[in-house]
Amino acid sequence: MKTSRGLLIAILLTGLAAATPARAVEYRLEVANLWESALYPFAKTAELSDGASGPGLDRLEAGLDQGAVPHAVVLHDRTLRWASEGVAHAYGTVRVLAEIKAAGDGQRWDEVRWEGKPGERSVWMVMPSGRGLPQQLYRVVLRGDGPARQFMPYVPVNGSRSAAVKYPLAFLWSYEERGLIWDRYVSQSLDLGEGLGAVVGENSNQTFPDQAYLIVQQAAVPTTYKAVLLWRDPAYDFQAPGRSGHRRSR
Repeated sequence: MKTSRGLLIAILLTGLAAATPARAVEYRLEVANLWESALYPFAKTAELSDGASGPGLDRLEAGLDQGAVPHAVVLHDRTLRWASEGVAHAYGTVRVLAEIKAAGDGQRWDEVRWEGKPGERSVWMVMPSGRGLPQQLYRVVLRGDGPARQFMPYVPVNGSRSAAVKYPLAFLWSYEERGLIWDRYVSQSLDLGEGLGAVVGENSNQTFPDQAYLIVQQAAVPTTYKAVLLWRDPAYDFQAPGRSGHRRSR
């Protein structure tokens, strides 16, 4: 009789645990947009290899934390935004609406905090305004569950995977509209092993900047994710001597 009663209690407790919703966890995403040249005083040559980590990247992160990175290398026309319902659906993520605190007054990071469920994904967008310079998103430094790592986003080929990948922006938009971009393409190429990945939309019109999507794989514990986006002008793009505002190809 006691055995039957104990079994019944165990079954009831199991059912209660299954019915109890998972407790929300607080996450934070910090994003800085810099001229690419801001990286080189910090990173050693070895840290410029794809996926590399090292003390120079840690110093860059600390400099941003402390507001010590010069204001002149910070790009203020790159806006961190939460995704629309359609974009969140297309990337297989939950849609998060949260207040985003823009960089300024000594703060070098754009910052957003939200509560979510472990194991779910969220997507955040960095959308430059107008014809802001520079246009090309050339490198990214990502810090998720592990150390800060530097990547150069490439178009995936032959089943390659990386924490930073690149697709034509028009291609991303097309498959976002159909709700297929994650299942058909990005999930096959983006490595979220350390909890944070970047998808770069390369703008075919190089008078306009690229666009970035930051995808967070929400951890089991409160976590701060960090992304440093490093921008430069395309290689062909420079000012002709004495012709302000005019550009020509090399």
